[in-house]
Amino acid sequence: MPHACVLTTVSKAGTTGGTFGDTLVANAGDSVAVANYGDGGARWLEAWGIDSTSVAELSIIYTRPQSTHDQQFGFRAAIQSLVPGGANAVAAQDFLPGALTIDVYKSDTATIKATTTAADNILMSYVIEYDDLPGAAGVFASWSQVQNLQLSAVGINSLAQASATRGAYGAQRAFNADDPRLHANTWYALLGYTARTPVTTVSMLGPDWGGQRIGGPGSVLEFHTAGYFVDQAVKWGKPLIPCFNSNNAGNILVQVADGAASTTPNLDFILYELSGPPTPGA
Repeated sequence: MPHACVLTTVSKAGTTGGTFGDTLVANAGDSVAVANYGDGGARWLEAWGIDSTSVAELSIIYTRPQSTHDQQFGFRAAIQSLVPGGANAVAAQDFLPGALTIDVYKSDTATIKATTTAADNILMSYVIEYDDLPGAAGVFASWSQVQNLQLSAVGINSLAQASATRGAYGAQRAFNADDPRLHANTWYALLGYTARTPVTTVSMLGPDWGGQRIGGPGSVLEFHTAGYFVDQAVKWGKPLIPCFNSNNAGNILVQVADGAASTTPNLDFILYELSGPPTPGA
């Protein structure tokens, strides 16, 4: 039963404006379709977003009433303006807080619309957890397992940059492109990250996570991103800390997305060096 967490980002630059007048589109490489999972179920664990300039409201609709109730507005969530950094210096606002989840079902697809002011730029990201996603085979560990395997702590810098198209993912940047200090053929646990400049979404693609996109908010009022993945594992009582072998560092691709153009958050990824490979799912 391969456990997986998949990050999806949807966005629109230069909105039309009006009451739910804009439909957000999945960023390149992402999909709003629910993957064809096996046993167990799937659910949104976290969601966050931002409007570049103004207040906004999102409407998230799935066809299954067990997911989002109805086909009119579904799950509605508001975004405040000028938080937390002012127009064009925004980060992300959490709108799936605490233990709240949204169940999703195979063969379903999300429709995500936004109420905005014309010419705004809006994006949102969400993480779906799959109990059993065939082919994913991601290496995720619990906090207790990571603590038992810890050898040292290290921070690795990345200069990944957001796209000039607001809301889109920026260029892919290898995890070790700017700071190649990882020990060869060594396992590491990715605990979280810090950013000098707020950015909406931090994402990574890598072979140790079954080629699926993982990630979290670049900065948000309710999140402390330095231990974001640790907090997820503790909060949900599940193995949600992504781990990887340093020999794959060149194949781990960091991307960021933001409501402002070409933001460079100057990320420091917080890692534990591990004494050996973690047992997936433990």
